[in-house]
Amino acid sequence: SKLFWELLGLMTARAKFAVHATYRAVGSSTGQKEFLGASNGNKALNHFGSGDIPMTKERYDAVAAAGRTMVHVPFAVGGIGVFHSAPVGGATVDLDACVLAKIFSAQITMWDDAEIKALNADVTLPSLAIKVVHRGQGSSSTAGFTAYMLATCPDSWTLGTGSKITWPDGTNEGQGSDGMSKFIEENEGAIGYIDAGHGHEHGLSEVALLNKDGKYLTTKTADIGAAATVALAAPDYLPAASADWSGVNLYNLGGAKTWPITMISYFYLEKDLSGMDAQSAALLMAFVKFVLSEEGQAKAEDNLFVKLPTEMLTFSTAALASLTSSLPTGYTALTFEEADKTQIEVGAAGSVISGKRQSYDNWAIARLESDMKGAMTELQLCKAGRVQMLHGAGTTNPSKLFWELLGLMTARAKFAV
Repeated sequence: SKLFWELLGLMTARAKFAVHATYRAVGSSTGQKEFLGASNGNKALNHFGSGDIPMTKERYDAVAAAGRTMVHVPFAVGGIGVFHSAPVGGATVDLDACVLAKIFSAQITMWDDAEIKALNADVTLPSLAIKVVHRGQGSSSTAGFTAYMLATCPDSWTLGTGSKITWPDGTNEGQGSDGMSKFIEENEGAIGYIDAGHGHEHGLSEVALLNKDGKYLTTKTADIGAAATVALAAPDYLPAASADWSGVNLYNLGGAKTWPITMISYFYLEKDLSGMDAQSAALLMAFVKFVLSEEGQAKAEDNLFVKLPTEMLTFSTAALASLTSSLPTGYTALTFEEADKTQIEVGAAGSVISGKRQSYDNWAIARLESDMKGAMTELQLCKAGRVQMLHGAGTTNPSKLFWELLGLMTARAKFAV
């Protein structure tokens, strides 16, 4: 959602014509339901949908039964991590799929359970109840997490799989990734599954999971993109863009650095755009193209996704191009002017999304983010004892003089001050 909000904001600022573009962060399952539009005569309620799981077979078939053809367009890769708030003194907790399955099915309820201890001989585990938190509404993270446990430890995970399941009594519900993160932050001894970007953004402690090659990894020590690379090495791994993708996943694939719960993020698009408003269709095509562009993929990485492997990016670009065979009357394709490549006169055209244009808000936010990164680096250096300290206090009369001179000294010093 944050990636889309940022890129839609940039497009709005860079367009010469008035644009109103929005994206509702409602979860993959709701995104699929609204793309199907069962309450709207099986007509989509939005111009596009998005999710971190393929369209379910049931919904894909319902779209087809309505005389529509949909396409999956991958745009990024990400990982689902397991995060916790058990007081373990900063140590990393290791869990395999079977112990994880027992925790989330309430077979293991204490942090110092013998099975957790057996995997963490060097960690002092507290005698503290485990507070399991899971997603409430249908969610791609639930689908990926439960599919991983079912595939790797079916004897211990008997609650099924899907974007929404029936959880044991006594477990807790979180609304969205932010709700999950907040619960873990506010409840000691909590554990939950969250897309890695959200978990790390909140500074949560991550569990190290055992991958297929027997290596314990976190999403920070793993190569999230490796799963896609492994999968793409198999011939014909990706179906045709307009085919049923319900069987496609990147769970528990081999490789020493491969993360076991890797997800592909998709656009859900209509193949036939002829019934769409011409300008909306042009904006949609331009937006997806922007997400797949070098700048869009860099923004995906800034938002803690992993950019698409080259083979998958080529696939997605071709899938998007296939939509041009059925466009609405009056459609005019939008083009892009890159910020570092001025197109004299051409860039001034009304159909050009120009990187030379931006809003003050976008500029100020980018500057603030840069300043914050610098402040965080300085704080980390300070915590590591690598900043030279000088503190004083007293009369207010020379305060502005002192602040100015201390600032000059800080700027002029070769070491961190």
